[in-house]
Amino acid sequence: MDEYQIVNSFNMFMISNAMYQLGVFILLWITFRWVRTIYSNGAELIEKILCTIFGLGTVFNGLMISGFFYANWQGTSYALSQLDSLSPTAQSFVDYLPVDTLPEVSLIPWNPVMIVWWLGVIVAILYPIWVKKTS
Repeated sequence: MDEYQIVNSFNMFMISNAMYQLGVFILLWITFRWVRTIYSNGAELIEKILCTIFGLGTVFNGLMISGFFYANWQGTSYALSQLDSLSPTAQSFVDYLPVDTLPEVSLIPWNPVMIVWWLGVIVAILYPIWVKKTS
């Protein structure tokens, strides 16, 4: 592959990744609506369990999309670094994210802010479901 094909492939992946991420955000919105209903009106144990499974499944999908994004970003940098000559733009891409080996997908976010954000989402889902409403 040449530089154009690598960058084009990366850009096409970014479009599909954005569409999947939008789907995750829609699922999160549905989850939070469900959680709000449970917190406001109460629910049977089975509904709490189903909402928990749905919410944690949504978080799992979000973490997978994040992992695929970072692995593709690293893979693009690695593929570009293997070429003999690069344009200045491609060289700055490689310099920004230097990668020596082929990347692997991980569910653990690479960015500490994302770790805190996803932990906050998990707490925001589980706390209203499983902690009794006061007053």
